[in-house]
Amino acid sequence: MSENITKLVPRTNGSAIIPTGGHLLVLPDKVEEKTEGGIYLPDTTKDKEQAAATSGTIIAVGASAWKDLDDGQPWAYEGDRVTYGRYAGVTLTGKDGIDYVLLNDNDILARLLF
Repeated sequence: MSENITKLVPRTNGSAIIPTGGHLLVLPDKVEEKTEGGIYLPDTTKDKEQAAATSGTIIAVGASAWKDLDDGQPWAYEGDRVTYGRYAGVTLTGKDGIDYVLLNDNDILARLLF
């Protein structure tokens, strides 16, 4: 009986946010506030840098993410770096006080190998 209960209780992360269905929880990359030379960037420049796409690390994956694929195999896993559209998803603050983005699996544009 304890095996069945273990399957129902999801593994938690520091955020205490567990994505359901085809959703993913992503920790966005930090936007640099200043250049390597020490010059502080104005907000307009930071906005332009994120206008096209945003990147981050997958923290958690919902149980049915990417299940509609022909082979049923996901192409990104927890810990992978990915890029997604700037306005995709919902920003949530986790129990740990960090801002995360909750995305649909089809909001992921690419997996980053760097």
